Amino acid sequence: MPVRLKPAVICFSSAIGGGKSTLGASISEFLGWPHTSFGDYVREIARDRGLGDSRETLQQIGEELVSTSLEPFTHAVLSRVAWPEGCIIDGLRHLQVLDMIKRIVAPLPVFLVFIDIEEKLRRQRLLARGMTEEEIDAADRHSTEIQVRTVLRDKADLRVDGKKDIEQLINEITVHLSARLT
Repeated sequence: MPVRLKPAVICFSSAIGGGKSTLGASISEFLGWPHTSFGDYVREIARDRGLGDSRETLQQIGEELVSTSLEPFTHAVLSRVAWPEGCIIDGLRHLQVLDMIKRIVAPLPVFLVFIDIEEKLRRQRLLARGMTEEEIDAADRHSTEIQVRTVLRDKADLRVDGKKDIEQLINEITVHLSARLT
């Protein structure tokens, strides 16, 4: 049975391979709130343009959307779910997007959860997905990824340890939210 919390928007951010999508989908199911993803939206744009879904392509498209159409981009992702009753968004990669989410959904509260992950575990996950060491290094050098690991990490309302199992993380997040949303 889903936990009952007042509606809010919960955003997940982490380095590539940190577990944003897995944790976002799991907490969505646990709370009974809809789930959407910036990464899924950007992948759809790449497909519509006939481009591949390499990390480099996705980073370029994401950066373009943020710099040229921030508000429409953010609205497009939010419009995929009924957010006024509470929702989960994974794949947050830009501070400007977080600020835009807050403006769009106000007065609904917005929480940023950052998933910290050990570098060795993160690389193992990415290698298992088929990325090479060189591709991981190139992706990590992108300005977006630098912003994720510095600015967004520091702005997080809650930081969780990505090596914990999903049930532990869900409990940690719901305890944090319950203190603020009940």
